[in-house]
Amino acid sequence: MSTTVTLINVFTAKPGKQQELAKTLAEGTRSFFSKQPGSLSSSVVVGGDGSKVANISQWRSADDIAAFRSDPRFADYMKSVVELAAGESMMGHTTYSHTGGVENQEDA
Repeated sequence: MSTTVTLINVFTAKPGKQQELAKTLAEGTRSFFSKQPGSLSSSVVVGGDGSKVANISQWRSADDIAAFRSDPRFADYMKSVVELAAGESMMGHTTYSHTGGVENQEDA
């Protein structure tokens, strides 16, 4: 199994706040998360429904995720996100991926 940890956060923006939420998530990634030890990649995905925004990131380990979440700046950042949306989070390991015609599958 891959040791890389994927963190998926799916948010439902308050009415009319989807684009502001996407910008807030992108800026948080650019200025904070991407600079944390163990951060490997991150994407912000805007849903076509006008309300959903996903933030998908990959980390070296769950300990790295716990470390950035304990940083005092994380609480301030999350206050700004909660003003715009409600969300849920899941963390796990990739068991299958397909990139550029190459498949990778691991036992779950």
